Amino acid sequence: MSRQAAEFIVDLDLARLPQEVVRAAKLHILDAIGCAVGASRTTAARAAVRFAEGLGRSNEATVLLTGKRASVPAATFANCVAASALDYEDGGMLGGFHPGSGVVAPALTLGEREDSPGRDVVLAVVAGYEVGLRHHLMAVLLAGDPWGAGATGTMAGVGAAAAAAKLLKLDATRTLNALGIGSCTRPVARDGGMPQFGSMVKEAIGWGGITGVSAALLAQKGYTGGFTTLGGRVDGREEHPYYPLDGRDWFILKTYFKAYSACRFTHAALDCVLQLKAQHSLKADDVARVVVGSTLRASTLNTQRPANLEQAQYSFPFVIGCALLYGRATPDEVAEERLNEPAILEQAAKVHVQTDPEVQSYDPRRHPARVRIETRSGQVLTTFKLTATGDFDEPMSEERLRAKFMALAAPAIGEENARKVMSLVENLEQVGSVREVVGLLGVGAAVR
Repeated sequence: MSRQAAEFIVDLDLARLPQEVVRAAKLHILDAIGCAVGASRTTAARAAVRFAEGLGRSNEATVLLTGKRASVPAATFANCVAASALDYEDGGMLGGFHPGSGVVAPALTLGEREDSPGRDVVLAVVAGYEVGLRHHLMAVLLAGDPWGAGATGTMAGVGAAAAAAKLLKLDATRTLNALGIGSCTRPVARDGGMPQFGSMVKEAIGWGGITGVSAALLAQKGYTGGFTTLGGRVDGREEHPYYPLDGRDWFILKTYFKAYSACRFTHAALDCVLQLKAQHSLKADDVARVVVGSTLRASTLNTQRPANLEQAQYSFPFVIGCALLYGRATPDEVAEERLNEPAILEQAAKVHVQTDPEVQSYDPRRHPARVRIETRSGQVLTTFKLTATGDFDEPMSEERLRAKFMALAAPAIGEENARKVMSLVENLEQVGSVREVVGLLGVGAAVR
């Protein structure tokens, strides 16, 4: 399948893509841009910018919202970190792979250097999603661990390589080598207790992006790769022909968008809490106790008083506390400046998480939850949700996705520029150069 993947990337043509795939790609690009610019003031994004500056000065590419320029690998790292810092970006079928931060950010960064037309960026993103998501599933199949071998940074090493190879217009052999280099050098992302204790590593997303882009740049110079997890070898011998790239099954249509700025494990529970609040006209003070039934793995996300933003994003109590108090769990609520807010912590203390055997029995592609709310008046309210808002079979409307983008981008780059970016992305296949988009994303510091 490795050679099939390379040929798929080379042959990918906008005229032959289903319109629903083109539309999906543009929505994912818009969502990733919003997440990246909305995160520019987080500690993680700022640290990544300082790191990128230390890699040496270059005028190749924009570090979003900073007014700074850097080499493509350095800017890719910073932009990938920014796109993932809010934990608000899209995701794949088994969790653990967020192609918005792992594919879109590298494609925009390299596309700027290459002065790529918008249509080429759309094709690159489709290539990165289709190859990266299949690589993710192959890694899960072979290793049985979607949050280690299949984590975002691990898979971005291949997904970003696919996108970059398309933008660089590599032939099939060099594209195959780019995939092989990316697969061989991708970071092996272990969580290191990140969900429980908080870590900016975020599944090595920044490293996956820089690895994938570098893999394609190396292949362009004649550097060769080896095995890929997709199955098969650079010498053409194919093995494990799973998840074929035959133009009939588009994985980009099986991804999800996030309604909440938090780990996907928490989203069905958040849906349940907000549903019960609305159905029974509950206020935060009406609630005495919230019991979340989840999977064994998800039930470890149980920190009552998070010490940092990342730990808050992986905390059922904190994000549900935000939902009880504010009716939302967006970056405005799940924010560094709110970590010690007494009113949120008061609500978070009401939340108790436990393993639910029935929830545990469901398909791992789902992250279901059962929620029980006990009120001060003695009511016991329960509900169950198999899948969360934004999943491919419970999609967010395009109107809601546009509203999400504006809520993230307008405070960062100004409402007028945000609307211009949205219009450009929605018509990206007709845009002469992606620099028109990126140019509007380098001015954030001026409007703050």
